[in-house]
Amino acid sequence: MLKHLLNEVIGHVSGLSNTQLEQIEQSLPATKALIDLLVKAHPIIEQAQTLYAEAEPLIDQARKEWQTVGPVVQILIDVMSHHLNQGRSPAEAAEAVRATLGGSINNVVQDRGMNQGMNHVTVFGGTGFIGRRVVRYLSDSGATVRIASRHPARAEGDNVEQIVADAHDERAVEAAVVGADGVVNAISLYVEHGGDTFHSVHVEAAAMIARVARRAGTKRFVHLSGIGAAAASPSPYIRNRGEGEAAVQAAFPGAVVIRPAVMFGADDAFLTTLLRLLRTLPAYPLFGDGRTRLQPVYVGDVAAAIAQVLRQTQRPYPIYELAGPRVYSYEELLRTIARTAGLRPVLVRIPFALWDAVAGFAEFLPHPPLTRNQVELMQIDTTASESRPGFGQLGISPRSLEEELIAMLNRTSEETQNAKEARTS
Repeated sequence: MLKHLLNEVIGHVSGLSNTQLEQIEQSLPATKALIDLLVKAHPIIEQAQTLYAEAEPLIDQARKEWQTVGPVVQILIDVMSHHLNQGRSPAEAAEAVRATLGGSINNVVQDRGMNQGMNHVTVFGGTGFIGRRVVRYLSDSGATVRIASRHPARAEGDNVEQIVADAHDERAVEAAVVGADGVVNAISLYVEHGGDTFHSVHVEAAAMIARVARRAGTKRFVHLSGIGAAAASPSPYIRNRGEGEAAVQAAFPGAVVIRPAVMFGADDAFLTTLLRLLRTLPAYPLFGDGRTRLQPVYVGDVAAAIAQVLRQTQRPYPIYELAGPRVYSYEELLRTIARTAGLRPVLVRIPFALWDAVAGFAEFLPHPPLTRNQVELMQIDTTASESRPGFGQLGISPRSLEEELIAMLNRTSEETQNAKEARTS
């Protein structure tokens, strides 16, 4: 075999005789043995290549499966260990694991790499509509959560603590973020009052929290904004939201901005309000012609996404736009809610100019049912951009509005039935 190769490679070029080539072959015994071995192995190598070609897609599939399952197992171990360390029984710890796996937390633990160093998180606005859910997700996953608020509520859970902190007071913010691996700013303002203006809350306070968190060595900062935020908007609310995003990312390079669409949930001011008004009003007034497009999102999914961004090991995107699975016109949304609830409303179109005037008067009330910034928001589409990362990049399948509405109606029916039984017993 070697002589044949020598003849092919060297003989024709050099003009060496067969005798001379045989002499060269005899001087290379190890090379000759290696070539003979490769000749014998050739069919085995060909078979291995065929088997690898068959195995390659299975290897890729298995890798994806373990990238999903591995973090889940680690999270379950963390949750179980946390509750056992708190002195709870194995049965209680197991129940906590089952609770952790409920709802959208199934989506949270599907991250391909969970940051186990995110042990302490401070949530500004942690007593609010979205903040409460963020605290719950982080707490259930074993993190110690500090709720920073001017008006703290009773802390729920052994690993949740409250701290009184005014977001305008730098020293109070410093005390709130000390030792925090992650910080979430979930403070929102919908009506200006006193010193709390859109600019002071969404720009000045947000930037100061981000700046202090960076100085304190916080690993990850998440800022809650909203779809449609734009620094060039003529609307003060929308403009300050956009300016706040820029101010936060300048103060904390690498900060993550979460832009949700209008959020709904069991105790919201959106879906429950629409349902109540559709039930009580003889005719429901539409905003304009009812063509404004919305993509409502379940508040629990947004909270799950924030927890996901905090805990994932890979570098997150700078901005996520989070919206539900369906886009509605405002009129379609109302009719969907009414149909699900068994209602047949009369819808009346009201010009935006009249809505703006009504909202202006309403803002003089202690708790205005309508504000001018809400009217402004209803004049623009609030749907997620296809070019922005969203739930898909976080492995979360958003809950539909109809699904949550049915659950709300069922809970209301059960509560009504229980109340009747209590009165008759």
